[in-house]
Amino acid sequence: MNSWFKGILIFSVVVCLLSFGTLAWLAVKTTDVPEQSAKKSQAWDWVFQPTQVGQDAVTAALDQAAAEAARSVDELAERLQKLNSAPGVKANELLLTFKSPEALRAFKERAAALGLKVLHDDERLLTARVGYTDPAAMARELRQNAADLDNIGLNYLAWVPGLPDLSQVDTANAGGTVPFGDSGLNAIGAARDRRAWGTGTTVAVLDTGVTDHAMLDNSKITHIDLVNDGEAPNGHGTAMTSLIAGVDAQEGGVAPASQILDIRVADTNGESNTALVAEGIMRAVDEGALVINISLGTTGDSAMLRKAIDYAQDRGVIVVAAAGNEQQTALAYPAGYEGVISVAAVDAYGNQAIFSNSGESLTIAAPGVGIVSAYADNRMVISSGTSQATALTSGVVSAMLGFGYSAESVTAALISNAKTTGAPKSQVGAGIVQIPQR
Repeated sequence: MNSWFKGILIFSVVVCLLSFGTLAWLAVKTTDVPEQSAKKSQAWDWVFQPTQVGQDAVTAALDQAAAEAARSVDELAERLQKLNSAPGVKANELLLTFKSPEALRAFKERAAALGLKVLHDDERLLTARVGYTDPAAMARELRQNAADLDNIGLNYLAWVPGLPDLSQVDTANAGGTVPFGDSGLNAIGAARDRRAWGTGTTVAVLDTGVTDHAMLDNSKITHIDLVNDGEAPNGHGTAMTSLIAGVDAQEGGVAPASQILDIRVADTNGESNTALVAEGIMRAVDEGALVINISLGTTGDSAMLRKAIDYAQDRGVIVVAAAGNEQQTALAYPAGYEGVISVAAVDAYGNQAIFSNSGESLTIAAPGVGIVSAYADNRMVISSGTSQATALTSGVVSAMLGFGYSAESVTAALISNAKTTGAPKSQVGAGIVQIPQR
């Protein structure tokens, strides 16, 4: 994805956050209209005895309350219409989080009659991904049933990180541009007999899908396509999988014995959305994954995505996610969520890659400049990104679980075994990931 387009998306998401804050406020405030009207009526009756107030005055008061409610719905519908033109969100979609299973079921029962389409729902998260064509109908539903809702959210676009304009060199981190020219195994202490590493561990790769490749001929891979667009995977998912479980001794993955759960959540252009990523996380947990690799991200904080991450972590599943390639001082989501192993990229000199996002909650760094990996059409490529760094780290985590580490001890062990670089924690976390001594 071009850097200028990403810039527009990031700006749009910020605007959407501000706009949607007002939208959510309106949704809540409009539910106060009947209550406020009742209070006004009670006050009116208390000041004036019923005999002093004619029926016309009562009717006028009720009409005024109805008009105020209608104006609030119109404002809400107008906000929705404006948000649909923002490039950083899925148009005509909302992510709703309910307060109870009963509230979610009741919404599903009335949705079709309202012209609303439930694209996906999950009672475990109390969430629904909702499509609509009539903003006014959606606005009325939000206003009339706001008491049932815990959160109203946008479905933000997520994407496989591309690279920004690298002609703008960040001299503050000494460049960070020297390529490894290999798979980075030497740098993390994994250039040895790894054939049994990852035994008994299933790693879910939430990405663009995995294609056949000689590097993965002996790998056990289960394919699940949540995009279902009929298009072929674009190669990024294959690259990530090869860095986790590729069988080649020189340029293969860290943990070749890992079982791979290929969950396609991004299309051939590398584009996804927070609802689909959340669905992929839930599917990974259902299918028995112990590690979830997410080499993609978004700038939008989504309640649905947060709840899916929490669900996985509560069940002992380790989530490893890319910090992002936007040269920002904030991590992409889900890397920015608490408990997620967030991964930055370093070059062959151990410097933070110039594209790698920074953040105080960053966990660790891994090789991410000039990394050799498999790709579509049985090719090998050299590429860069926090995506590659994340996949290598997921491979390390899978190996550690195979060594006997518990899920609860992995993050602390990664941090204590990391190779320090002297760079700030916000740039490289604890340092460069290393395979622990056995």
